Amino acid sequence: MKRFSYISLLAVSLMALPAAGTGAVRDIPYASRSPRNALDIHLPEGVKNPPLVVWIHGGAFRMGDKSNPEGLKALLDAGFAVASINYRLSSEAVWPAQLDDLRDAFAFLRTHAAEYGYDATRIASFGASAGGHLSAMAGIALSSDPANRLAASVIWFPPIDFSTMDEDIESTGVKRRTGRNDAADSPESALLGAPVKDNPDLVRAASPVALLEKLPAGTRLPAFLIMHGARDPFIGRGQSGRLFSALLARPEIRSLEYVLLPDGGHGSGDFQKPEAIGKVVSFLKDVFATGSTP
Repeated sequence: MKRFSYISLLAVSLMALPAAGTGAVRDIPYASRSPRNALDIHLPEGVKNPPLVVWIHGGAFRMGDKSNPEGLKALLDAGFAVASINYRLSSEAVWPAQLDDLRDAFAFLRTHAAEYGYDATRIASFGASAGGHLSAMAGIALSSDPANRLAASVIWFPPIDFSTMDEDIESTGVKRRTGRNDAADSPESALLGAPVKDNPDLVRAASPVALLEKLPAGTRLPAFLIMHGARDPFIGRGQSGRLFSALLARPEIRSLEYVLLPDGGHGSGDFQKPEAIGKVVSFLKDVFATGSTP
């Protein structure tokens, strides 16, 4: 059954859950393109064959690492395994190197599920900011292959269309804390290896919405949860709105939610409250309860 919702106020209660396990295997190479091609796997205690949530870190595509997955304790307490991945930063390689790394990481995780003890048929991506962009990319790009399709993609405050980021932040009235995104020295231009404002083809090649448009009609998609803060001073909420609208137009999508946090910033404010990760946990529980990949 399809489920669509737009939520402007978030009120989620966390249930009491068993304590999380501490088992982790770190610095597992998933490819050989770069030393950044490594991941960590965290396993919940006492759970046989748990579903897997793959955390993709943020950092403007040019910094950050896998060391501190968002909501790790809450996810483990809920009975999910968590993989946290590194990918090549823009200082090392430009787009689509990061998408290549995602494909390699998810392929590795599927292939080695029995070895580490999680369920290869129940895998979700989860990322914030630049990682939100990559989580959206993973959910859409992997949908073209039924063997690799994800069960869900969770996306927090992502850049979606680099060419419209400036107008979207300006339209919110929130005082921005970044320079222009179409400038030659912006993180988005660094990812492309060329200025955003002069390279519309490169911008489209790095857009989850453009990738979605290329999928054949009838392509089955994972469930999507998109969350954005109304007070985000780095990425305007319109970016998430563009992704939500594009996904909503796909009749084959089975579940889609957009949560706008009224006092949420760029990972601050409402995102620091337990209800935010609680929403992710409840959403993934519902998705994983339906069984295997859609």
